Amino acid sequence: MDQDEREILLQRFADVTHRLNVANAKLDEANKKLKEYEEKALQAEKASQMKTLFLANMSHEIRTPLNAIEGFSRVMVEAETLKERMSYMEIIESNNRRLQSLVNEILDLSRVEAGEISFKKTNVDLNNMMQSIKQLFKFRCPDTINLAWDTPSMQVIMNTDEDKLTQVFSNLISNALKHTTKGSIIYGYRLVNDHDEIQFFVSDTGSGIDPEFIGQIFNAYASKDAEMNKGYGLGLALCKIIVEKMGGHIDVESSLNVGTTFTFGFPFHGTIGGIATSNRTTTSTQMIRTLRVSTHSNDTQMKTILVAEDEESNYELVRIVLQKRYNLLHAHNGIEAVTMNEEEHPDLILMDIRMPEMNGLDATRIIKEVNSDTPVIALSAYAFDENVREAKAAGCDDFLAKPFRVEDLIEIIGRYLGE
Repeated sequence: MDQDEREILLQRFADVTHRLNVANAKLDEANKKLKEYEEKALQAEKASQMKTLFLANMSHEIRTPLNAIEGFSRVMVEAETLKERMSYMEIIESNNRRLQSLVNEILDLSRVEAGEISFKKTNVDLNNMMQSIKQLFKFRCPDTINLAWDTPSMQVIMNTDEDKLTQVFSNLISNALKHTTKGSIIYGYRLVNDHDEIQFFVSDTGSGIDPEFIGQIFNAYASKDAEMNKGYGLGLALCKIIVEKMGGHIDVESSLNVGTTFTFGFPFHGTIGGIATSNRTTTSTQMIRTLRVSTHSNDTQMKTILVAEDEESNYELVRIVLQKRYNLLHAHNGIEAVTMNEEEHPDLILMDIRMPEMNGLDATRIIKEVNSDTPVIALSAYAFDENVREAKAAGCDDFLAKPFRVEDLIEIIGRYLGE
């Protein structure tokens, strides 16, 4: 091979090498764009899943208090004493406030995201406000949890928006209740930095927050509670927006299986001392006609129904409707439902879907493996078609959505018990 041929071959090799490098560069660019598209697609899919989950949980949160309001409104007229009627009215009032709070949060989130939030500042006696907050949770806090506010040594009046501040406290305490089964929830305020700043706090002895998730807890629609069926995922996002719009900041510290503390602070504008007036609201009652249940003369002839329900007001409604017709057993979670089914052998099971420890679907699967003949009726505030299909697939024989009519509950139970 002479010199000219060698140079031609080297030139061709160089050209091929250049074209290969160009092709590799284009391939790398294409792979990079493909990876970006895949990441965007995954983010879009995750966002879509979270919004779907959000809507499902929102439906549950709305239907749960509606079930108590409708049911107790219908059975209240059957109460034989004023004390009974007042206890039912308290349950209705409590669930009405719960529903109103949820609707307000939905509307507030829409407003603040659109930049339409407004504040009305007045001189607020913080001690009176703290006491009012405790009254809000009078019927929502179980006996196993001590809800208390840390009373300061002096009274403080602050120029602020009392409604918005109360809303932040309410959301944080509600969040603490979802993650605390026993122990305490302490809330309050303290003056810091030579009284230039005021710091509010809510501290619980609950399950704590996973370190991997703690950076996302203030994101709307990205709620770990929603993924675990513990809530609707709006409260913390709304807290952050409100606090920041009021010129403050909010932080969280948490340890798994130890507890969580939320703190939010503002520049302090006000005085130490002073008394503010408080307002008291009252509501009127309305009697609604309902069906009277029949009675049995011999309890040994009554069939047994196991009611798996973690919401006390929902169980109380079922108990009032069915106690004169059937012997009732109460399971507070899925594990208790499985255990009581094996020990008591009920004739029928009313199964809530969202419960702590073990959900109703897993409990139904276990129960059906042990005794496939026991009818299981899902009684849930999750009422989308997908939820019904999941319940049927888990082994539930039927599905009754909350809020339900008393007549429908009696009819569906009678159908499965051959009455």
